[in-house]
Amino acid sequence: MLKNLAAGWRGYWDSLAIGFRAHRKAAIGQIALACFQALLMPCALYAMKLLIDSVQSGDETRAYVAAAVLTGTVAAIWTGMFAFIKLVFLVLFHANRTADRALMDLMGRPPGLDHHERAEYLDEVQRIREERWLLGSAVNWTSQWLRSFMILVVGGTMLAQVHPLMLLFPALALVAMAVARRASIIEINAMEATSERERRRRHLFEVATAPESGKELRIFGSADEVARRHLETGREVVAERNRAQWRAAFAAGTEGPLMAVAMALGIGFVLFLAVRGQATAGDVVLLVGLVSMVAGQAGGLAVRTVLLVRTGRLGRRIAWLKRYAESARDPLDPAPVPERLTDGIRFDRVDFSYPESERPALRQVSLHLPAGKVVALVGENGSGKTTLVKLLSGFYPPTEGRILVDGIDLDRIAAADWRPRIGATFQDYTRFEFDARESVGVGDLGAGFEEDRVRGAMDRAGSSDLIDDLPDGLDTRLGGRWEDGADLSGGQWQKIAVGRGRMREDPLLVVFDEPTAALDPQTEHLLFERFARTVRDGRDRGTATVLVSHRFSTVSMADLIVVMEDGRVAESGSHAELMDRGGTYAELYELQSSAYR
Repeated sequence: MLKNLAAGWRGYWDSLAIGFRAHRKAAIGQIALACFQALLMPCALYAMKLLIDSVQSGDETRAYVAAAVLTGTVAAIWTGMFAFIKLVFLVLFHANRTADRALMDLMGRPPGLDHHERAEYLDEVQRIREERWLLGSAVNWTSQWLRSFMILVVGGTMLAQVHPLMLLFPALALVAMAVARRASIIEINAMEATSERERRRRHLFEVATAPESGKELRIFGSADEVARRHLETGREVVAERNRAQWRAAFAAGTEGPLMAVAMALGIGFVLFLAVRGQATAGDVVLLVGLVSMVAGQAGGLAVRTVLLVRTGRLGRRIAWLKRYAESARDPLDPAPVPERLTDGIRFDRVDFSYPESERPALRQVSLHLPAGKVVALVGENGSGKTTLVKLLSGFYPPTEGRILVDGIDLDRIAAADWRPRIGATFQDYTRFEFDARESVGVGDLGAGFEEDRVRGAMDRAGSSDLIDDLPDGLDTRLGGRWEDGADLSGGQWQKIAVGRGRMREDPLLVVFDEPTAALDPQTEHLLFERFARTVRDGRDRGTATVLVSHRFSTVSMADLIVVMEDGRVAESGSHAELMDRGGTYAELYELQSSAYR
């Protein structure tokens, strides 16, 4: 219990810090104004009491002074309210952007991919996404909580001056806070229990609305089925969350009647004092006003306490994400990355299993990727080719065994040092809908999107003709969704991705994981023919190149061909050697080549 409270408290402070980092002056001003208003509101009631008593007693001078104080106080309250609202939106605007940047950083910083592929991590990320709006509102809820709390303290103190029993009234706010907190926890638990189904609902919505799935939805007539599943899943989520809300409402149901009874008793007690002549007309107005104000602020305090509890819970999840990111940090004493490869990259009895997978993806893989050579990986889907590429890229460490870069264990090399020495193009590439120079140039930000570097990369990718065909060359906005954007075909987008993967001029490792699936076989063959020639001409850097492809006309150009089967290396050698061996490769090659005869 205490551990959870401490974690929630730390989470709340971390969330509050986002608002202060976003706009420190506005956050401080907002809290200061809230406290100032908390002092002014009871003062306005007291000035009204003085005004009524002065009028009743015929003290004209005192009445004018009280009226002036009341007018000034009310004016200050309204002026402060308008300034407070302006500061609320100012902090919200900057804090929401700061929170989004922080989450983007935490999601993009870890070198691994666990949080993108593990269900338990995805559920936590989903909860963070659903409630991230609370991060930007932490300053707002805090300032309003402080205002309510100060009004309770000041109002309660003024009530106690009339009679000590009046202190029982603000004390009921603590009961309301406890009830509200219990109701909030019921709702939070329901949100956590439905996180996976909510992710599924969002996925179905994305499938139904994404342009990439539009063709299949229409051809297969599956739009209605996707919509039905979206509706069904949404109903499950809403039903469970609604049940929790009803339980929360039942739990919180005592709060309203409790405060109403307390308010009635308070006002009744004030009238009792007035009837007995122990309170003036001004006292009655003051006390009724204080009772009403304290009642309203007690309810507000309970509501804002709930929001702060939820903010603390969210902060705990952010802290979890930070710990996850830090757990995957670089080694304390990282080894330097070689300037060039002389031996190459070796897999030494490597095993690897994905988290929560019952079956290993790689088994006892021992493999040498020679420096300055092109190595092709072939095999059926699920044979371990892409997994091997992920390990080479440092997305996951091996479960067992080692990956050696010129004899240096890859685990000892900092990801921040290793990644800049990799050029890569993946089958599931990203469509950066920027200007063409940026969509390609993002492959090496150190080049500063210089035209010569970008064109050089596209030339190495054998795709310089694409840039010349664009309306504004490298300055063409890509993507048909934009008013001035050029709509590219799948093959053209793939050429942009290949060019992006060739931006780095001195990589130690170049990876092509089926990057040309949208290109015709002739274009792919010409591309890799040029690429293989470039690699062999630049062997002084010792670049190791890995190509994953299902097209054997391309694969045959590689210096070394590795056949993967069920996570193992089944056979390896040059094209001629494997054909002479008459094994799996020769069988697959003959099968594919016969289709072109």
